[in-house]
Amino acid sequence: MLRSYFKIAVRHLQRHKFITAINVAGLTVGMACCMLIVLYVRDELSFDTFHHHPENIYRVTTETTRSSVGTTDYDATTQFPLAPNLKKDISSIREAVRINAPGSLLVTVGDKKIWDENAGYADAGFFQVFNYPLVEGNATTVLKEPYSIVLTQSAARKYFGNESPMGKPMKVANFICTVTGVAKDMPDNTDLKMDMVMSFTTLVAESNKAGNDIEHQWFMFSNTVTYVQLADHTDPAKLAPELKSFVNHYLSGLLAKIGIRFSLHLQPLKNVHLHPRGDMGTVDKMPLIWLYIVIAAFLVLIACINFMNLTTARAHERAKEVGLRKALGAERKSLIYQFLTESLLITAISFLLALLAAAILMPTFNSVTGKSLSLFNAADSVVYMALVLLVLVVGLIAGSYPALYLSGLIPVKVLKGNFIASGSRILIRRSLVVAQFAIAVALIIATVVVYSQLRFWQKKNLGFDKEQLVNVYLSDADLSKADLLKSSFLRLSGVQAASRHNILMGNGVFNNNPVVHEGGNDKEAFLAGIIQSDFDLLKTTGIKLAAGRDFNPAMATDSTDAFIINMAAARRLGFKGDVVGKRIEWRPGYTSRHGTIIGVVEDFNFRNLRTPVDPIIYMVKPTESPIITLRLASGDQQTVLKHVDEVWSSMIPDEPLNYTFVEKDIQAQYASEHVLGRLFGIFSGLAIFIACMGLLGLSMLISRQRTKEIGIRKVLGASVANISLLLSKDFLTLVLTGICIASPIAWYGMEKWLQHFAFRIYLEWWVFACTAITVILIAWCTVSLQSVSAALMNPVKSLRSE
Repeated sequence: MLRSYFKIAVRHLQRHKFITAINVAGLTVGMACCMLIVLYVRDELSFDTFHHHPENIYRVTTETTRSSVGTTDYDATTQFPLAPNLKKDISSIREAVRINAPGSLLVTVGDKKIWDENAGYADAGFFQVFNYPLVEGNATTVLKEPYSIVLTQSAARKYFGNESPMGKPMKVANFICTVTGVAKDMPDNTDLKMDMVMSFTTLVAESNKAGNDIEHQWFMFSNTVTYVQLADHTDPAKLAPELKSFVNHYLSGLLAKIGIRFSLHLQPLKNVHLHPRGDMGTVDKMPLIWLYIVIAAFLVLIACINFMNLTTARAHERAKEVGLRKALGAERKSLIYQFLTESLLITAISFLLALLAAAILMPTFNSVTGKSLSLFNAADSVVYMALVLLVLVVGLIAGSYPALYLSGLIPVKVLKGNFIASGSRILIRRSLVVAQFAIAVALIIATVVVYSQLRFWQKKNLGFDKEQLVNVYLSDADLSKADLLKSSFLRLSGVQAASRHNILMGNGVFNNNPVVHEGGNDKEAFLAGIIQSDFDLLKTTGIKLAAGRDFNPAMATDSTDAFIINMAAARRLGFKGDVVGKRIEWRPGYTSRHGTIIGVVEDFNFRNLRTPVDPIIYMVKPTESPIITLRLASGDQQTVLKHVDEVWSSMIPDEPLNYTFVEKDIQAQYASEHVLGRLFGIFSGLAIFIACMGLLGLSMLISRQRTKEIGIRKVLGASVANISLLLSKDFLTLVLTGICIASPIAWYGMEKWLQHFAFRIYLEWWVFACTAITVILIAWCTVSLQSVSAALMNPVKSLRSE
């Protein structure tokens, strides 16, 4: 019986090659996109799930409420002493690990000198809490001693070739470390990826050398995150009272001083990647994950709608077949099986083509998303099962409605030639077309909005001139030569200005400390970003003064008793009238500095545009500032940078020049939005493609059904334009209905997305109007291909066709 069903299905598909091609093409595109999206979503959901007992691992986050202004901030960075004291004081915490990522560090091994961005510090329990297997070394001891370092296999090859690095020295920054272990390369689906892990005791030892006892500095947050491993069967919610007591014990004095409420929370490891609450400038990723899942389902659904529409539109052609088979004794059940066999056969063919298409497109997809996904993974049995399930689900969804509809035809009416599609059937078909275009239009609007937001960020005046700015990064050992380097750079013909400071445009400032008006109560203090720079920051960056004056090296008090603030800080200070001339205090905790406000600058975006501008206090104090920013003249920048490199090499021959363009650093902050825009663009284009293919096939079938009508109209004098309009208007009405349905839904969804950003566009009417016009033109062109062809047909042939 199955063999018979299969033979009939093959013959039927061969007899109607064009319709079969449309169905196969639509399902192939839909399923290929679905495969790629599923792999992307699965990778996002798999971050850090490979560790042993990940349900017991939590990241410690902080919640800070300032009573003076009533604002609450969430942060993922924690104080240096937090981890060891948590482990000591709370028995349910089995292990606590600090991880510090300082950014680029100069690594020297023999003649190799490389600025490595994938280095960090971690406590001794790092390789016990997290499942990063060691190839060499003991997980319990590799990070125990100061100046110990563990390399991944790729880092070991980079620095030591094929030799074993165990026990060998390597210079990191200005100190020597000994390799105590080699780990397997960390997988891509981890947020803790490092190529070199140094013992946290190394950071403590180096800080002690500099006179900073970081193990007891509860007020210092510096790129350090804390993870804890709880004992088995521990409910983190029940630890809340202990965490509250812990905060009161260690931080009550500091909290009272600066007037804030501070609490600690435990964030499950599985939520760190998708719900990065506390990570600066990030947004919750889970809504996007659901959006991608919905897009994948919609693309397949659009293709299934094509199949259902085209099959039911051909009901009059297959009605006699159904009538004859029923008259000869065929049961409805056997007819349903026959039509489902045809559907599953088309789906299976489409699935094989979709596998091929996904494999071909995978490198491009990885390039767009920044992933390293693979379609065929020997260990990924779940994906294989999902793909087989996809074939069955799509085949059944696509074939169920046509099978039930066609198998339900009454043979007596069909064989008498009285078969007429009922109004309800036509309504369902039209509704499916409307749904197709509603989905496609919503995706197009989302694409336009995402790209408009990205363009807004690119074009927005950030409050400083980002073009031709270059950051040159200094190591701790270079700070003594910083002023001489700056003056040497300024002598180059292509360098217009230079400034030494501690701010990374697009990322933020290194220090955030309490600030209050002079003599003010500690509870009135607020946290401000502290810029420590020389006299040339405003001139170099183009930050504009709103009031007062810039720092002047001729005035001795400017370097010891003066501040420049931004307008956000001026608002928070609460002074009435002009703030220039007012006195304020900077209170970092270990000392204080009094000064007069000599100038107010306009708010500038020193972080990305997702977040609002925070208060900023700028003072002259360049002694520990590790960045020299150069403003290059327009023209051949590479030649200027070559001269900058020559100056650097003459003064610091043991280190390569480490620099970045500020504009590129800022653009890198919006990588996730670029990925979103590209994916939306691709998927909306494919959605329109699939929908228009179905529209083309549907218009062809409708034209075929109305062949006699067209012939009569032409005999009676109807023009080609009249007939084309007659055949097109019904379809265009459906497309317009889809646009009307999709527009408010897309507006609501994108308005919710835009609310995540402090600096955003506002949805304009032209976005919806242009999308509507574009979709209508595409649909009209698609339908016109068939309607014009039908209108040009010889009426004699049309009248003879029936």
